[in-house]
Parts: sequence; structure tokens; C-alpha cells
Amino acid sequence: MIMADELYRPPSKRSRSSHSSQAAPGLLNLPDEIIEQVYLFLPSNDRLRLRWVCTYLRDVYTSSAILQYHFTLNTTSYLDVPWRPPPPPTISSDSACIEDTPQPEKRPSSPSSSIITLRSPHTGKLRETIPSVSLAPWPKEPSIFTPHDKAISPADRNTLLREREKRWETLDWGEKRTFKVQGREGVYELQEGVFLMCDDFNDSDDDKPSSIRLIPLPSMQDPDLEDPPIQTTTHKVEFPISDLTMDPSQDLIVISEYRPESSNTLIAPPTHRYHLLTLSTFKPHPLAKSATLDFPPFSQAVMDTRQLLQIMGDTLVIQVSRFAPAWVLAGLGFGIGALGGLGHEEEIVAWNWKTGNVLARISLPENGWFSSFALLSPSTFLVTSTSNISPILPSETRSVGSVFPPVIQIYSFLPDPNNPINPVQPLDTDPMDDTTPRPVLLAQLQLPPFAPDVSIHAFDVRPDPAFPPPPYKEVPTLGKRKPFTQDPAKGVMVFELKVVGNGEENIPRRERKQSYEIFILRETLVEFARQGEERLRKAYENGGDLDGLGIRGVERNVPWTEWGEGNTRMMDAVMKRRSWVCSCSGYRFISLTPAIRSQEFNLDDPVAEELEDETHELIPPPRKSDLMVFDFSPVNLRKSRASTEEEQSMDFLDFAKAEYTVKTRDQPSSLAKRNIWKEDVITSLPFREIRRDYGMLANGVMCDDQRVIVVHTQARMNGDWSTISQEMSVLCM
Repeated sequence: MIMADELYRPPSKRSRSSHSSQAAPGLLNLPDEIIEQVYLFLPSNDRLRLRWVCTYLRDVYTSSAILQYHFTLNTTSYLDVPWRPPPPPTISSDSACIEDTPQPEKRPSSPSSSIITLRSPHTGKLRETIPSVSLAPWPKEPSIFTPHDKAISPADRNTLLREREKRWETLDWGEKRTFKVQGREGVYELQEGVFLMCDDFNDSDDDKPSSIRLIPLPSMQDPDLEDPPIQTTTHKVEFPISDLTMDPSQDLIVISEYRPESSNTLIAPPTHRYHLLTLSTFKPHPLAKSATLDFPPFSQAVMDTRQLLQIMGDTLVIQVSRFAPAWVLAGLGFGIGALGGLGHEEEIVAWNWKTGNVLARISLPENGWFSSFALLSPSTFLVTSTSNISPILPSETRSVGSVFPPVIQIYSFLPDPNNPINPVQPLDTDPMDDTTPRPVLLAQLQLPPFAPDVSIHAFDVRPDPAFPPPPYKEVPTLGKRKPFTQDPAKGVMVFELKVVGNGEENIPRRERKQSYEIFILRETLVEFARQGEERLRKAYENGGDLDGLGIRGVERNVPWTEWGEGNTRMMDAVMKRRSWVCSCSGYRFISLTPAIRSQEFNLDDPVAEELEDETHELIPPPRKSDLMVFDFSPVNLRKSRASTEEEQSMDFLDFAKAEYTVKTRDQPSSLAKRNIWKEDVITSLPFREIRRDYGMLANGVMCDDQRVIVVHTQARMNGDWSTISQEMSVLCM
């Protein structure tokens, strides 16, 4: 598809004088614009081959702004987002006051919904905030920003993307802005340059928040929020909030209602009710046929829940884990580790959120840990589960890795044309009803085998997939959109595995705890899903059978030795505990490391020698920290391999003298088996390790494609959560 703003194209820098008007008709006699269109119809590799045919075709390629922009998109794994005019601006009707200059931070005794409006000293534009959010002050000198309501050319887009990627190569941020938010982290979300955080000032788990704060984040194109995609504001809903997710590219927020009432007195109430609202108005989303979706009811009276929600295009997938509360387990004389055998239930439901139709429903086998999922495409997802689906509880608990080995399962909910099902709603408690489609298991990826009696405590996956560009003519939208977005089929996925080794070596239990991070390219998992769906389509074409095994013939069980060693990188977790988990974007994964030097460059600072350990503190204490990014981009790796040996051999002292270091880790690494694995674990997925001096107090870090957000939690809980605030430093890339 040709973008509307591709009409802009700088004049060719080459001369056509060498081509005679009497020459025979052919490719070289076509106008530059036609040859450019020929290039655009070719795949990326074929474009590069064509440009080397002759100088004439090379000059067309190098002088074309749109072709150079497409090359940058392909090498950085981004997709173009066609520009469209934004809707007319709206002014808040409930503004409390207008101030010409930023005022001192206001600290009300309780959350307030009043709006404070500030006027930019540089442009005169108004910027809104709320009492519980203190935005960064304007700098003395005006910053350069690119308005969202301006169509920028392919050449400008190319420059914008190339400059951003160059800053990421060394973590050399261009702008820094710091704002403060009152309250603990609680329920929060980071998507598309919008940070969401509930007004959570309560200590009781049953006393859920009912207000949501939306905060636009600074960027290199708009560091002072002169033209934000949405104003800082707060919205109160009429029900307690249990969890949520959002997709700003579709002006969509999905809010989970805690303990909803039944809409029909003859049926049990749903576990959760999901409200489909617009981010801009918090009214029912106009594209949603039904304003709410109900998750199947509880099977037992007293249960708590853990939820995961993800959106990709029209698909909304929700996982709910139901478990007995800690006080129930304590009353029965059990610890929390007993949840695997006391009513621990996990279920996933996929909807088309626009039509309200159920796409699939699956009940997961009981694990000794909470499962986790991630969308790979609008019709496939992965689950961290176990390969042992026996309903009979053996003598070992379900957390024992050698008996209930954790695996990565990939499912598809492509509809079966031979057996169409019209799902009956609301969904019943029984997950095995015949009125709901079931996802089909495509592949099961094994992990390295565990030693006997090793316990699995957690097996989680992140991040959410990037949002694909929405259809050009589809409404509504926030109107202010990025010129390009990350490709949801590419990037890196991070699996967090927490285990407790066996006691064979008489190691104390606390010292047997180990946290690992397993990195896998999203492309690898998407390819497993693609191949599996090809087999599934063949099975459907054959009446639901593949290789004489029925629909089970679609499934592939892949041992670790066949897929894991070359396609993953497993290492000890950099941060033992993350309160803020939005730490992965595209191919990058960011962490905090103990600062090697303080701001005064004192190499004897004891913080440099401090070893991070797991603590039982409610909030991890801030420490002087530096930034570290693992970059798994194949293109950046090829660039990095061309660097000199001197650059690659920098050690600890080199970093202490420099502001940053970049190392290429392309040799296999080995994790000793110790009392956890049967054998040493070898992995070899290459990556770049980027360390940048920061040296400021921090206890959390997040990132997206445009920024790093360093979190410094201030104060401690002292009777209530109103004394807690989050200082967030946004490093614009």
C-alpha cells in the first residue's frame, strides 16, 4: 500500500544525460517515479539485489526518500503508520483554574479529580494536570517538538527513526523530564506513550481503587507535552477496579470489575466483568457491540484471582487464575505453596471485543505456579504451563519440576469450518461445555530437564505484543498517533523462571532460591505458530485429521535440544525483584544495576560493591543505579560485530572510566547444573549488552520504544499509602 504522503519526494541527484532518447524501450528508460514504484512492489531482499544491477538503478534507490524510509523500517523492525488528520481539539469543561506558571505541588489529604491547567511560557498552549500528579516544569529555553497534527514526509520519518535508533545504541538520551505521582504502583499500565496508574491509597486487598489516572509521557518529538496525545486527567468509574489493559492506538481501555453482580438472578455472577471503554471519554467504546464481557463464574465460593489481559487488533484474551486466599490456606493449616492442590484453577477466554463473540476457551492444567500467556498473533498465543495434565495428584506436589515439567505451549483458535460453533453467552462455570470453541495445541516446547525435587515457583512471560497499525478509516482514535510503530511479529520475549533447588548438597533453602531469565526471539515463537496453523488448516481440509491422528496430529512436541540451545539465552536474573515489569520493548530489555560510580565519580563508593539480594520488603529500597540494556536486534548485532576488538574487551574498570560500554555477547554461555538441572544448560542466542552511567537513586525501571522511565519510590508506608509517591524520570530517546 502506498502512503498518502509519499507524493513528497526530493528531486533525483543523478543525471540522466547518459541515456539517449533514441535508446530502445526498457526499464532504464522509465521515469524515476515509475522505477520507484517497481522497487516498492518488491520484497526487501529483492530491492537490494535490484539496486546493484547498475549505477542508474542504484541512484534511483539512494535518492528516493520513501525507499530509504522503507529500508530503515525493515532494518529496525518497525511498521509505518499512515497519517490522518486528528479530530478537533476539546477543552475540558471542569477546569478548576488556569495558571500562567507552574505552581508548587499540591498535596491533598485524599485523591481529587479537580483539573489544574498550566500555560506554556513558550507557546502559550494549555497543559492540564491533576493534584496527585506533578508534571515536569518547562525548561528555560523552548524545546523543539513535532506537532501530531502535521503530516511529515517519508524523509522526515526516516530521519526521526534513524536518530532514535542511534540514541538507543548507546543509551544516549536526548531529553530528560521528571514528574511525580502519588500512591503505590498497584494497578498500572504503560502503552503507546501513555502511563496509567490507579488511585490506589488502600491497604486492604478487598478495598479496590475506582479511579484511573492517565498521564502522557514526554518524547523527543514533544518533551514538554505541548501537543500530547491525551491530557493528564483522572476518571472515576462506578465499580471497584481489579485489573485493566489499554490500547491507545484504538482509543480502547478494558477495565476488570471486581466482584460484579449477576445481570440475571437465575445464574451465578461472573468472576469478573470487563468494561470496554474509550480512553478519551471513558464511555462505552462505539466499535464494541457489547459494552461488557463476562468471565465464567467461580466454581467455589471463596477465591481470589490473578488476571492477565492482552489486546491485538480485534482480539482480546484474558487469563484468570482462581485460588484460595492466603487466610483460607492458613486456616486449613497450609502455606501458600499448597495452592496447587487446593482449588487452584486457571482459565483463558479469547473474544473478538468488537463483536463480543467468544473465539476460544480453555481450562489449563493445575500447576504449582501461576501460568502466564502472551499473544503471538490475532489467532495464536503461548502459555507457560506443564506437560503433565494428569488430574490425579501424585505424592509429589505439582510444583516439582521433574514430575510436572514446565513447558511453553502454543495454541491457535482458528475456527473449524467442519464444526461451526455459535458460542452461548454468558459462559457457564463448566469449562468443558459444548457451546464454546476450544483452541488447538500446535506445539509444546520443552525446557532443560530438572534435577529431582526441584520446585518451580514462577514461570512468567512478558511483554505484551506491540499494537499493529489500525485500519486507516477506522474510528475512533485518539487522533495523535506515532508515524511508525513496532512490528508485533518481531522482538524479544522474556520468560522469568523462579525455582528452589533440591537439598542434596545441604544448602539452606533461602540459598537454594534461583531466578533465571530466558530470552527468545518473538520471530522464533511466531514461526512455530505459523507452521502449526499450516498443519491445522491441512487437518481442517482433511475433515479434522492429520496423519491419521485426528486433530492431535497437528501437535509437535519439541525437546529442548532441538530448539532451545541455539534459539534462547538463559542467564541469572539481573534484578531479583521487579516492582515495575514493563521492562521490555521490541528487541530491548532494560534493567538497573548497582552504580559503579557515584555522581562525584568516587570509585570507592560502597554502593558499587553492594550485592542485590531478594528481600521481603514491601517496596524494594532505592539504590544508586546504572542502566543496562540487552539488545537482541539481529541488525544491531551485525553492526556491533564490525567493531574493533578493543571496544569489545572493555572490563569493569573501563566502564568506571567511561559513560557507557557496549559488548557483543555472541559466544555460548553455560549455567552450571548445581542442584537445579540434570545437566549444565548451554544457550547461545547473541545479544548486545549496553551499560550507561546513571548514578541516581532508583528502585525500578521501565521502557517503551521511545523512552526509558527510571522510578524512585519516595517514603515508606506509614499507616496508609498516601505518603507514598513515585518520582519518574523520563529519558527520551
